Amino acid sequence: MDLILNPASDYSLPELVDILNRGFEGYVIPITMNLPAFLNMLRKDGMDLSASRVLIKDDQPAGIALIARRGWTSRLAAMGVATEARGMGAGFWVMEQLLDEARERGEREMVLEAIEQNEPAVRLYRKCGFQTVRRLISLVRKDAVEQRTSDLQEMDIREAGNMIARYGFPDLPWQLSAESIALTNPPARAYCEGQAYAVISNPAAKDVAIWSLVVEPAARGKGLGTEMVKSIVAEHPGKTWHVPALLPEELGKVYERAGFVREELSQWQMRLAV
Repeated sequence: MDLILNPASDYSLPELVDILNRGFEGYVIPITMNLPAFLNMLRKDGMDLSASRVLIKDDQPAGIALIARRGWTSRLAAMGVATEARGMGAGFWVMEQLLDEARERGEREMVLEAIEQNEPAVRLYRKCGFQTVRRLISLVRKDAVEQRTSDLQEMDIREAGNMIARYGFPDLPWQLSAESIALTNPPARAYCEGQAYAVISNPAAKDVAIWSLVVEPAARGKGLGTEMVKSIVAEHPGKTWHVPALLPEELGKVYERAGFVREELSQWQMRLAV
């Protein structure tokens, strides 16, 4: 194959959205991006279009790799190859180039999340040397209603990010890190209840995501996380609540005790020292 990589910064944002959508046609999980969602991802996830790449095959865009960067770490935020370039080794070739470029930038690791059910992608990343950090799961609770039992207080989302930086896992998935959460804006909301803190998406929507939940270490083991989830449900009754497939599996019981049910979709959180 005659393949080259061009900087994504050479293309307009609508062009990048179109290339991204073509790269995910027929994907294991349907993904369709629009321009507002793409702009939000660029801002919140720290995307670097000068380090991101567009795959060119036979002089035409045939795929995209989006790279986010923070300090000595980069993240493969998305990689999609168009139908006409699949099954020819293009994905592995692109990954080799991306890793070489990360080394040239002086970075120390690359991270990513791979859908567990997408076995070809998981094999590709493992072939490139990525190691599994943990499984990430998703949960749902439909038409949820709870009785209000405590005093839930709204707080600044940026301050909630500070609490995650202070008390959360040091190796959370990129999108749940303190840096990402602190860049979340209203109509998303953040709440505190005693020594527990949570961030949710727009509660006016029918489907609401719980993006973050953290309890101070001294208060753990007392059910405060589960009570926090129930309090948020009581504050916004009748919604369908989602925990995206970014939750470390070891935290799932907190939500299950609040009536959430685990979904089939899961991901591997992966990293590679470059």
